[in-house]
Amino acid sequence: MPEDEPAAAPELEDVLGRLEQARTGFVQAVEACDPALFEPKGEGEESVKRLLERTADDLNFYYGALAARALSLPQPPGMQPADFSSLREAAMALQVAHRRFSNLLHDLLPADLEKAAADRERGKYTLRQILEMAAAQYNLRRQQIERLGAQAPRGR
Repeated sequence: MPEDEPAAAPELEDVLGRLEQARTGFVQAVEACDPALFEPKGEGEESVKRLLERTADDLNFYYGALAARALSLPQPPGMQPADFSSLREAAMALQVAHRRFSNLLHDLLPADLEKAAADRERGKYTLRQILEMAAAQYNLRRQQIERLGAQAPRGR
């Protein structure tokens, strides 16, 4: 199997690169976001606040938990569901959530991509799938934030 190793290392780098690229695009969308979009304007209306809270919760309690299980690591203690009071607080908390998630991946080896973890409700995933889903989540949330910004009234 040593001949698989040279091909596996770039694959690991590609997966982690896609995750980082998605995170960077998401962070840029958050930084460019109008703070006036943070709070919902009406009952049941989507807001940047709720999108960011869901992103933090997904990173902490879903993708992080799955990655920790796949790698046989403990989930970081003391996490609470997100309830942000400002766009600035949300941006900082999301950096912490991503750092916590990426700390689970700091000693990753190419073979680790095939390790699996199960979620009772959603099935079994390899670490590769978990990382790809996390990247897709970042991309989705970036698009949602950009869409909310494009729908906002201009000139106020």
